[in-house]
Amino acid sequence: MKNDNLSKFLYGLCIAGLIVLTGMIVGLPWVVRWLVSRVNFYSETHTIRLMILLYTTGIPAWIILWQTKNLAHNIIERNPFSIASKKNLKIISLCAVVICLAYGTALLFIPVTISMIVIVGGAFMVALIGAILYKLVDVAIEIQEENELTI
Repeated sequence: MKNDNLSKFLYGLCIAGLIVLTGMIVGLPWVVRWLVSRVNFYSETHTIRLMILLYTTGIPAWIILWQTKNLAHNIIERNPFSIASKKNLKIISLCAVVICLAYGTALLFIPVTISMIVIVGGAFMVALIGAILYKLVDVAIEIQEENELTI
């Protein structure tokens, strides 16, 4: 068996990211209050809107990390073209669409920063690449099933 260090590194990185993101989601009220008190860009009236936006996008981001961890595990187990991988890619794509729509809508209600525009573009690209990989894995599964039937 070939040793796949990149997939193992990605798996560990996803675990670390899940731990950090969980801590950030739990500590979000304190972080946002501290940020609003220190930065002059956002006023106190934007605190609730900012909290809603960060929770609305933080939870799908956590789900994306979890599904990426599952994909890395499938690659480590030498089963990348499976129904589970297909499902993981579909969930990643849908969560990225939710993030893109949430930040796109937030551009109307919260003062715009360049980072928000970058997040909208990045989430759109993740959704697009996830959808393409979903279809690619779907075709690979079909070809794999046809090859198994012919042998």
